[in-house]
Amino acid sequence: MSIEVREVCRNFGRFPALRDVDLEVREGELVALLGPSGSGKTTLLRIIAGLDFADHGTVWLDGVDATRLGARDRRVGFVFQHYALFRHMSVFDNVAFGLKVRPRRARKPSAAIAERVHELLHLVQLDGFGARMPSQLSGGQRQRVALARALAVEPRVLLLDEPFGALDARVRRDLRRWLRRLHDELHVTTVFVTHDQEEAMEVADRIVVMDRGRVAQVGTVDSVYENPATPFVFEFLGNANVIPVEVRGREVFLPGSRAPLVTDSIHESGAAVLYVRPADLRVAQPDQPALEVIVDQVLRTGPLVRAEARVVATGAPLQIEMPHLHHDTRDVVPGARLHLRLLHWSVYPSAAPAQPETGHDAIGVAATRRRTTA
Repeated sequence: MSIEVREVCRNFGRFPALRDVDLEVREGELVALLGPSGSGKTTLLRIIAGLDFADHGTVWLDGVDATRLGARDRRVGFVFQHYALFRHMSVFDNVAFGLKVRPRRARKPSAAIAERVHELLHLVQLDGFGARMPSQLSGGQRQRVALARALAVEPRVLLLDEPFGALDARVRRDLRRWLRRLHDELHVTTVFVTHDQEEAMEVADRIVVMDRGRVAQVGTVDSVYENPATPFVFEFLGNANVIPVEVRGREVFLPGSRAPLVTDSIHESGAAVLYVRPADLRVAQPDQPALEVIVDQVLRTGPLVRAEARVVATGAPLQIEMPHLHHDTRDVVPGARLHLRLLHWSVYPSAAPAQPETGHDAIGVAATRRRTTA
């Protein structure tokens, strides 16, 4: 089932939780709502579910206006961060609950309900756990029970609110990979909320980055990471070095460098800011545009070499990250004076707005992207 959110606004007193949000989720798609606390992710999810209602705007499910329908009428499965299992019920009864409370005319016979529950326990890899109580399960097992309970009523849409937030890092990794495999098997339209960038990138078909009640950018994992529409998106999706630069048409001048970087588009000449990830820095050849830095500290952490440096022209701090076996790392030592080339970077106007003005793909501040060969 497809989902379409049109111009949705939601205020809590004077606080605007959602501001003119537009979003489309295609049938069978797995979409992640990603953003910091307070960005509106959970509020949007609850409005899609029918657990909350917008002050303005509409929600369409499969082309039908569902704006004023309650959660039961929308046939939505909802999974909470803290499981919300009934502690006094067994695993079997938790999963069967939604089937047993249906109106009599819509309720299946007991044998059919039992068969459905056993199918779901097998699906979530909990065969033989039906008689156990929630207190006898691990956190990961409880979350799988919660997911089975949501799937029991055969929802048209599955919504998950920080489903792995209460679990430790290793269990989170295992469960999100399992969720991706489960989605590929069931193809239920799924939207899940997370503030974990790695989680969203590993699981989702598309990512919706939210910032202060608005959609900052929507796109595939690669498109959002490689082409951030705003400085906020760039910084939220990973560490970023922010460098003041001078732009002249298609040329970008780094501090202290006379050889310009060349962009793919023309910008208004003047001051701008360049964003580059620590992993997109390498030692430059003599004829390449480069940023001169002094290395202060070097840390080797497993497969990576991380360094703290200073830009010679400005004194600004700079982070460097390279694969441990890369030939450039031999030059990255404390006290070294290096010229660094930029593999992949973005340029934004210095007066970039803190948030975008609309909620569509690739919106907000126009950015220049450039990738060079490593």
